[in-house]
Amino acid sequence: MKVVARWIRFRTKRREQERALRKLVRDTEELAGELPGGTPERPIDVAAASIVEAKARATPCIQCEGDLDLRSDRATSTARGVLREVALVCRRCHVPRTLWFRVAPASRN
Repeated sequence: MKVVARWIRFRTKRREQERALRKLVRDTEELAGELPGGTPERPIDVAAASIVEAKARATPCIQCEGDLDLRSDRATSTARGVLREVALVCRRCHVPRTLWFRVAPASRN
């Protein structure tokens, strides 16, 4: 039996690695949607509006663990409180991220 060695071109290997990295990024972003704050249906509950920006900036980037910069925010009033959408971008890898917060009114005793 004759064994034939097959040479793998550098470009082929690089493309395989790039495809694997893109798949990893897609999978990580999909899982990030399942985390608290990833969707409007799963917001992070906060007691006051002043806490939203601090919590958003304290959240690390889902891809590289870098710091996030605040780009914009938008508020919508709902029956369960004010829903805030905060747009962020990573300083290191420049990946955009959106976090959702619900400013719930304090419950009365």
